[in-house]
Amino acid sequence: MKKIILALFICIVTSFVIGCTSTKPITPQNPTETKNDTQEISSEERKKINLYVSAMKAAFKEENGGTGFIAVKLDKLEGLSDDAKNKVLKDLSVLSSNVYAFEEVKNDNAKFKYDDQGNLQRTIDGTLLSISVEEYNHKEAIIVATSWFGNLGAVFPEYKATYKDDTWHLELLTMGIS
Repeated sequence: MKKIILALFICIVTSFVIGCTSTKPITPQNPTETKNDTQEISSEERKKINLYVSAMKAAFKEENGGTGFIAVKLDKLEGLSDDAKNKVLKDLSVLSSNVYAFEEVKNDNAKFKYDDQGNLQRTIDGTLLSISVEEYNHKEAIIVATSWFGNLGAVFPEYKATYKDDTWHLELLTMGIS
């Protein structure tokens, strides 16, 4: 009887020790708890994010249609992943608490007014921002930023951007005004 109890005791202790030292990772009940909200953004993408945001902020500062919302043409943000584009939107939230991808809000009649033919006419207390990269290398860029708020209200500053001390420095080259 003592041998059976001893054998049972050894089996229980062995099972306990093996169970406690298992190398199988323990995962939470909800798998999204460990998922990183954003994928890693490369240093090159971060550099482009900073360039695009700097240019759009500068254009917005020149002239804008109000701070009720900002819509951004994400398809113009060349060389950025979806996570990096979302970072651009987040970084522009210092200009307005309501920042959207243009594609998501372009049909919102509370934000945009259209003419009888369905053409975009103007914003309603908001601004549409976009950029166009004319030239780009890792240290310099020529970029046109657009701050549009109506067919008769927009600015198109063209900047020469120079990357120095981990910051893009913008020099205004030309200014288009509508």
